[in-house]
Amino acid sequence: MEESSSSLRMTYNKPPLSGASTEGNNESAAEQSEDDLEDEPKPLDHYIREGLKQLHQEQLLCDTTIVAGGERFPCHRMLLAAVNPYFRAMFSSPFRESQEGEVLLKEMDPAVLQTVVNYCYTEEIALLPEMAQDIFVAASRLQILPLLESCSRFLLERISVENCLCLYELGYAHNDPALFQQAKSLVVMHFKRLSLEDKSFLNLNPSTVVSIISLDSLSVASELVVYKAVWRWVTAQGTSRLSFLGQLLSCVRLPLLTQEELKEVQSESIGFRDLRLRWKRLNRQERLQESGGLRRGMYNTCIVCVDLFNMEGPELKTKDFQVACFDPQTETWEKLPLLKCFYCARCVAVGDKLYVTGGVHTDDTYSNTLHEYSPLRNQWARLPSMSVARASHGFLAWGQKLFAVGGWCRYEDYLDTAESFDLTERCWRPIARMPFSLSHFASVVLNNRLYLIGGVTDSVGSWYASRKILIYDIGTDLWSQVFLDNECYWSGAVAMSNGIYVLGGYIRRRLRPHNERWPGSGNLHCTRKCFYLREDGKVDKNVHIPRLPIELAGAAVVRWKHRIYVLGGENTYLYNDLEGEAEEYYNTVYYWEPGDSKWTLCKDRLPYTGWGLSGFGCTTMKFPKKPILELFRKTSVALTAMEVVKP
Repeated sequence: MEESSSSLRMTYNKPPLSGASTEGNNESAAEQSEDDLEDEPKPLDHYIREGLKQLHQEQLLCDTTIVAGGERFPCHRMLLAAVNPYFRAMFSSPFRESQEGEVLLKEMDPAVLQTVVNYCYTEEIALLPEMAQDIFVAASRLQILPLLESCSRFLLERISVENCLCLYELGYAHNDPALFQQAKSLVVMHFKRLSLEDKSFLNLNPSTVVSIISLDSLSVASELVVYKAVWRWVTAQGTSRLSFLGQLLSCVRLPLLTQEELKEVQSESIGFRDLRLRWKRLNRQERLQESGGLRRGMYNTCIVCVDLFNMEGPELKTKDFQVACFDPQTETWEKLPLLKCFYCARCVAVGDKLYVTGGVHTDDTYSNTLHEYSPLRNQWARLPSMSVARASHGFLAWGQKLFAVGGWCRYEDYLDTAESFDLTERCWRPIARMPFSLSHFASVVLNNRLYLIGGVTDSVGSWYASRKILIYDIGTDLWSQVFLDNECYWSGAVAMSNGIYVLGGYIRRRLRPHNERWPGSGNLHCTRKCFYLREDGKVDKNVHIPRLPIELAGAAVVRWKHRIYVLGGENTYLYNDLEGEAEEYYNTVYYWEPGDSKWTLCKDRLPYTGWGLSGFGCTTMKFPKKPILELFRKTSVALTAMEVVKP
């Protein structure tokens, strides 16, 4: 027995032939390896799969038959019960199908069923666009999850404006989140065209139509589009769909119709005797409650700048600190209601509300206030104040919370405290103290984290620029630190493409003469440099960003759609061999879109300032379009409901 065992081991571990070359040995080993793989026993599931395939092809031992469209498909119960719960429940219960051995699948195309049965036996499928949706439905109905996933991926790769309505209905009806969300993004974007021109809209079932017209995200500038879409769907089949009219009209936000649009609705309703209109005089708040809110297409996303002022000299003692709205599509500015005079305030937007905190008043006192601006009211409201006064701080929003972090409250008093404001509860609460005091940093929020990049601090007793990134995890209330290559402060930053773009600022220059403008400032100089940070705070040098057109620090940096805008800024460390230091402020507006080779200069510049400006608050927010604003800024009669009266 021992010799036999030894001989067996030798057959699987043949030594190389003596005297053979190394190359020959390698070739022989490779050939032997291939032979061994071919001779290696195949796993049991291979024989089961091949055996079942052969039994099915020869129709041997088939113990059940699936019938669809008059065609019969002999199968094996054991296989069908193993691959999906639908047949497992059927064959393991006292249903008629289990007793009689025949399963009738109504409303299923025989060609589709043939494809499904072949997949169960072979695990192979060749999907075609004309059959993919029907196979998806069959796989969902029969609960064959691997086939359903394959069909879903196939449809996702081919989704378009032309088929998004059908795929929306598929994803909605069969609970496929990925397919539903991808189709939804196209439906809401192209709703006007799809609902008023596309024939496939008329074939949607009532529940799908209700789900679409209930979406806040519809890109419609007027609610009249939704109203007309409902009428088009209802009248597409004569009077057979009139029973759904009441349910559909309840999803139309009738109080958002303007006076001109109401006249059009009235003229159409005159010819329909069974339709009753309900009217009510509404003010701004009542109109918002009755309608349930605005659609996405009723807003413009604009850039808002806070504490713009007309600099009449090097001092900041000025009369007017303006709040202005910049529309990047038209490159025009519009003045908003004036806020109390201060500078170095910070602002952030949540939806269509603007929030402003902190700043320095013209009498050199520091502010702890929080203000809210509503475009629908066109006025400011005072909210509970922060626990401490702050200026040049970080002010960020995530979900329904605002975060005020760091900053300073006097010329030499840097802050390491942070707090959050709950927009629902309307109160401030402290959060974890920062690792060290910090001001004049770039700040962004990304994936539930706050990022403070660079800045200035006095944590070692004298002023110096930081070379760290502080990262605050909102969920755990903890701070962490990541090192940068250089000290920097007063850069700008925006979160985009799941990372952070950092632009300009003051950085350390090793070869220039020492600058004593501020103690400990060292050889800081303004830069055109830009870089990209990953979510972990590390620099990703594979992402290319063109250098800024000019050296900038303290500029307002915001994201608008797929663009990054840089507004204003300064360079107070220009060095000239003859004159030494110089100061320069800018009122320019540049933008860059990833993929472009350079920055683009906008025709319009910052308003209200001929000298230029830096360090002002800036954010993007949603502004209701003018017809909507006019509707909400006055009390007027509105259509609140349309009821179908049964004869």
